[in-house]
Order: sequence, then C-alpha cells, then structure tokens
Amino acid sequence: MENTLKTSEKIGLLNGVGSAREALLERLSIRTVGDMLMHVPARFLDRRTIIPIAELRLGTDAVVSGRITGLSRRPRGRGPSFSAVLSDHSGSITLTFFRPGFPGSKLQQGMDVIACGRIDSYKGYTIVHPELYFNEEAAGAVKAPGMLPVYRLTAGLTQGVMRKLAASALDAVKNSMADILPDELIISGGFKCRWDVFNAAHRPDSPEESKLARDLLALEELYLYRSVLAAIRMKGSQHPGITLSSFSLSEFQASLLWPLTAAQKRVCLEISADMAGGVPMRRLVQGDVGSGKTVVAAFACITSALNGKTAAVLAPTEVLATQHFRSMGEFCSRFGIKVHLLTGGTPGTERKKIAERLTENTGCVLVGTHAILEDWIPLNSVALVVIDEQHRFGVAQREKLLASRNPRPHALVMSATPIPRTLAMTFYGDLELSVIDSMPPGRGITETRIVDHSEKPTVFKFMLERLEAGERIFLVYPLKEASEKSDLRDAATAFETVKSGPMAKFGTALLHGSMSPAEKVAVTEQFSSGQISVLVSTTVIEVGIDVPEATVMVISNAERFGLSQLHQLRGRVGRGGKNSWCFLVPEDGASRESFHRLELLVSTSNGFIIAEKDLAIRGPGQVLGTAQHGIPCFKVANLSIDAHLVRAVSEMQPMTIQVVHGLLKSQLWRYNEMKLPSV
Repeated sequence: MENTLKTSEKIGLLNGVGSAREALLERLSIRTVGDMLMHVPARFLDRRTIIPIAELRLGTDAVVSGRITGLSRRPRGRGPSFSAVLSDHSGSITLTFFRPGFPGSKLQQGMDVIACGRIDSYKGYTIVHPELYFNEEAAGAVKAPGMLPVYRLTAGLTQGVMRKLAASALDAVKNSMADILPDELIISGGFKCRWDVFNAAHRPDSPEESKLARDLLALEELYLYRSVLAAIRMKGSQHPGITLSSFSLSEFQASLLWPLTAAQKRVCLEISADMAGGVPMRRLVQGDVGSGKTVVAAFACITSALNGKTAAVLAPTEVLATQHFRSMGEFCSRFGIKVHLLTGGTPGTERKKIAERLTENTGCVLVGTHAILEDWIPLNSVALVVIDEQHRFGVAQREKLLASRNPRPHALVMSATPIPRTLAMTFYGDLELSVIDSMPPGRGITETRIVDHSEKPTVFKFMLERLEAGERIFLVYPLKEASEKSDLRDAATAFETVKSGPMAKFGTALLHGSMSPAEKVAVTEQFSSGQISVLVSTTVIEVGIDVPEATVMVISNAERFGLSQLHQLRGRVGRGGKNSWCFLVPEDGASRESFHRLELLVSTSNGFIIAEKDLAIRGPGQVLGTAQHGIPCFKVANLSIDAHLVRAVSEMQPMTIQVVHGLLKSQLWRYNEMKLPSV
C-alpha cells in the first residue's frame, strides 16, 4: 500500500508509524501523509562545505571534520553524560551529549569524524547532539548531494526518524500526486512536477533549490485558499439579491452635525452601488481607530430601513452592542427609523415586544449579539447584515449566517483592527475591500509616552489635574486579579488602591471580562454619563467604549500587550475635540526589545504601520484575533515574510468552482484545524 498512498490518508498508514509514533506526530499537527510532506525542514546543514574549527561562529550551523582527541563520560549527576573533543589543524571543539547511547557511544579515541550541527556555547564552543559520520562514511557524507534537513521536533522524535518519515512519505505519494499550481509556475521554478517540488523541499541540492521549493509550496497554499474564497464569493453572487433604492448621500450629510470625510463618502457610494445592484453585497470596511466606520454603517442601515427592510447589526459583546444601539439611535432618529436592542440579557417580555415590533414595522434596525440570530426572531425582511469586529467571525460563521436566508441579505463587515494588506488579501478574499484611510477633522491629538517608575508621581499629579478639569481616565491592566505565577499588577488590586486614594472622590469603578454582560453595560454607562470618572479595567475596553470626555489612559505592563492591541486601547481616548494622553508603563526589567516595540507606538498613530510591525513580531493569528475564529494556520506560508507571494497570488486567475470543489475533497486535510463552508 505504501507506494500508492494519497496525501489525504492517515499518517498511521506510513511505514514506520505505529500508534505511539502517530501520537507523537499529532503534537506537531501531523495527521496525514500530506501533513508530513508540508512539515518542511526549519533549516538545513550544508554538508558540502567543511569549515575550519577556528572559523566557527556562535549560533550558526556548520559541518566540521577532524579526529577525536579526547573523551569524557559522566554516568551520574547533572550536565552532559558524555563529551568528546574533535580537533582539526586549526583548533578543537567539544561534541556534547546529554543523553547516553548512540551515536555518542560509538566515538573512540583517534577516530576520524565529520560532525554537523549548530554551534552553541557550553564551557566553550560545542555542538550538542551533532549528526555524526564515521571514518569510511565521512568522505561520502561530504560528497553527498544536497543538504541535511533539520526539522521541528517534539519530545520522543529525533531528526533521524523525521528524515526517514519524510523520505517514506515522498516515496509513498510519487505516483498519486496531482498538480495544483499552473504547470508554467512549476516549470519556471526548475521542476518537472509537483512531486519534484516536495522532494526539493526536503532533499534539496542547494540552498537556492530549497528556497525555490519552499516558496512554491507556500504559493500553492495561498493559491488554493484564495481560490476557495473566490469560489465562495462566486457562489454567493449567484443568489438573487435584494435591490435597494439608493439613499441620497447629500441628504444623509445634511442630517449630520459634521462633514463626512472624502474617504467616508467614497465608501458610502461603494456600499450604495452594491445594494442597488441586484447581487448580494459582500464588503469589508476597515479603517483606523476613530476613522468613522460607524457612520458608514449607519448610512447602510438607513438605506435598508428607508426601503422598508430590516437591517441587523451583529456585535460580539453586549458592551459593543449597547454602544452601537446608542449611536445608531442617534443617526436613525433623524429619519424616524426605530432601532431595537436585543442581547442575551434582554428579558423575555421585552423580547416578545421586539418580535412584535419587527413584524409590524420591518423598516427598522435591530442591534444585538448572537441573540438576534435565534430562530424565533422574525428576520424574514432582513436586507442587510452588518457584522462588527469581523476578525472574531471566520468565513464559515459568516457563510452560515448569510446562506441560511433567502433571499440572501447584503453583508457589510467591519473591522476596527487595521489589517495589513497581506492579511486582508488572504483572509478576506471572499469580500470586496473598502478602506477608510483618513480621519475626521476636529479630533484632538493623542500624545503617547513611555513612563518609567520614577515618573509615576508626575503622571499621578497630571491625572488629578485632568480630573479636576472634568475629564475622565482609563487605568488598564493585563490581568483581572493577582496570579501566583505572575508579579504583574492586577486590575482588582489596583482598583482597591484607587478607590481609597485621592481619585476616589471623582468616582471609580472596575471593569473586567469575568463580569456579567449586564454588569459590564452598567459600568460603561456610568463612565459614559460621568457618574464615575476613573475606570480601572482589563482589555475588555479594547473596543466598544466611546467616551469623548476620556482624555487620559495609563497602561501598566504595556510590554505584555501586542502592538495592535495597544493601538486599539489608545483609541479609547482622544475621541472628542480635546488633546489626550496615553502613558505606557512597562514593568521593571522589561527587555530592550520591548522598549523598541513601545517606541513605535510613540512614533506613529498610523494603525496600518503598527499592524504591519505587529504582524512581523506576532504573526497573523495574534493580530487578527485567535485561530479559533476561522483564521487558517498555514503549514508553509508565513504572511510575515511572504507578502510578495500574496501579491503574486492576487494576480493569478483563481481556480473555477468545479476545480475547487474537486480539490477540497482531496486537500481538506490542509484545513483540519478550521472549518470551511461548502463550495
């Protein structure tokens, strides 16, 4: 069977993989033969070049050749169980083995050896658990073509085992591997077929061949996923849409107390054209903190309501839903449009009244959490679904929400997290993209500063001055309560200190994620109304709180947050016309790298620049949210370094729905950690 395996078949069918080894491979997310092939080496040891020991550099991979001139065994106690000194004409290096047995046990005084590995430091330069070639093998090892692959491991698996499994997997699929990328791309890379690409990824003849093969595998991943999203988009466009008469942008502008920006006008017109086109709209609106996405969403909701249809606004939390209810009410009241709020905390009697009102007057707006999707909610007349905080809803959740309704409603999805273009092109390929790339006038300037502990008294005095002036303050902490495993200052402890200190007379409250939705809403409303002026909080305030009077934010242990998250937090101040301040307080002993990250926030307020840097540091899963919401975990592609491949894929013609449908059956193993909608 081994010579005719398919990439989708279980790894347990591969020679050398029993139940125990299968469980170990599961730790590396290797469940199928294809997973083994996509588990490309992390790096290679170039066996073709012998480096003199005197020229070795710490932290580099190297191949050295020489004679064993010393041996040392330590059967008990801490430290290495065995070490050997390898010498050449230029110097000596220690070969260190913390585990007894082969291959170290084969070493003997006077033996000629070639050793491969990373140059480390342990009482001098050393190679820990090197790859060894002995006497007669040594010459062959140097002359052997290609390089020695080094794989990511887990306890219980060795490099030797992984190399054998990779070779076995390559042999097993040689006659069953169909191409995915266009032939010309494979050929232009110097390969005859897809199998050659996988072979070169694991057993290259040169670093250049390894790079070409790796990039082609990453390109294949991105191309297949983008084609899946394009197929979803195409399938959605084949449904009949709800044609909505355009709403005058000038009439909408006349209802506002401030002028729309050119970017807001452009996006409103794009939305209006979509909803009047007879095809279900699929549009993502992204913009920086405070760029005015809610106004654009209100324009879309008013368009729907004035056409006698219901607009549903879906938010991930009750706090954010309540915020949208308040702001939507202000926009819609000027046109006599009713706005309803429905969350998990809405009482049963009120739910019944809302259902009756939706039936009696379909030209309205319903704002809420997932509660608005419950079966008893009469949404037969829904023409528009607005999904806020898009990164918390994956493509599968989005499709389930939209495809279950006939006719299919228009979809407007929004993200308050600035998304690097490489991420937007990859993860939201099923959506049209609109970017609000300018800020409304009249906002104050937010100054960001890094504060060391010696400056805390000055900052505290400054906060009291702002409170005396009638302004409000956020104090943000990374934890809700003290942890035995962490010495971080927690929100609960800080709140106890604040409410018994000089700021107590201005009103204080604590807000954290463990509170009930009703408690969160109550606290945020107290802060918004001015009943309290100091809010001690965890990151639950990251989105959803819009308080123009809030002018100061102090973030403790700021180095513990991602850059995009810090930018979102900072966006909670400076929303009025007054200047604002964001103080970043790193903990004692924070690394120099942490300070460099925080200095980027000081240097720019551009969320897209910050998100690009955050992507390079933390990866897409952390920038967008968590993988549980449908963000694919690519096995080879790395969006932090593969922007050029993302651009290349965007210029390629996606595969047809029929081809994608067939491929998903054989390639679904690629997406075993996320759900994909049917194509």
